[in-house]
Amino acid sequence: MKTFASSLHTFFFGAMDSLPLAFFRISVGVFGLTQFLLLSANWLQLYGVDGYVEWFISYELFSIKELPSIIGLANALLPFGFQDNSIVMFITGIYVLSLLGMTLGWRTRLMTFMAWLTHFMLCNTSMAFGYGVETFMHVSLFYLLFSPCSEYLSLDAQAGRTGQQKVNSQARFMIRIMQLHLCIVYFNAGIAKMLGVDWWQGEAVWYVFGNTNYSQFNLQFLANLPFIPKILSWWTLLIETAFPIFMFVKLSRKFWIVNIIMLHIGIGLIMGLYMFGLIMIIINIAAFAWMIFPEQWARFEQWSCRKSVLGQIVSTC
Repeated sequence: MKTFASSLHTFFFGAMDSLPLAFFRISVGVFGLTQFLLLSANWLQLYGVDGYVEWFISYELFSIKELPSIIGLANALLPFGFQDNSIVMFITGIYVLSLLGMTLGWRTRLMTFMAWLTHFMLCNTSMAFGYGVETFMHVSLFYLLFSPCSEYLSLDAQAGRTGQQKVNSQARFMIRIMQLHLCIVYFNAGIAKMLGVDWWQGEAVWYVFGNTNYSQFNLQFLANLPFIPKILSWWTLLIETAFPIFMFVKLSRKFWIVNIIMLHIGIGLIMGLYMFGLIMIIINIAAFAWMIFPEQWARFEQWSCRKSVLGQIVSTC
């Protein structure tokens, strides 16, 4: 019993290098900034008062009224003469600057908190357009808020403001929480798919391949090769449902992480959900790559210690 308790303590709290969390911070920051640039041309249509879904509809049907949103802030500031869309752009500006500060590792905790808060306000303003990517982006910011993610590749580390050693127990705890969260996500997704017949018969994958509203390519020729959608369906069920087991078996974890990444690449390319696939790949790499590819990670650590912090981040991007 004592050995088990000791092993459990080491599993969750044994000291480890915080470099994976620094990688996670930079990757999530660059991801968020890239997402903003891609959406910027339609930003007010997504979040503005007279956008695709007008505020009075969004607020009544989709927003959580008790929690912060741009709509709630605009209503509070209305008596002072502030314009609705001006408030949208003000919150957006804070969000973008916070992401930039977080990415560079300047006042990392404060910048991460501001990015998390403003991202939540944006999501709670326009939940009608959510499809998963904003959820995992928000979860990522939440994890970073409590992570020792500025010990590497940051202006804070260069200025001596981090207050922690690069190797610490908090890093392992946060990584383990991320790993367990992914296990729950994939296991739940796999079990949910198994409860119906569509995934067992291959029809779920065929619906995507054959429906031009989803598929980015003309894959209707697969109607003559029904075994391919069926095999892909079974492969998805296996990879997702068995993820919590085989990601922690040394002999199988490399195979499993490669297949999970292939799954998300496939979702991105075939369904056009590029950003969703990318954020899931980022989270998986941050959570598992350090223990699956230790030699490559060690070379990355050596590289990160040689260059100036700005040069590191620019090269990583």
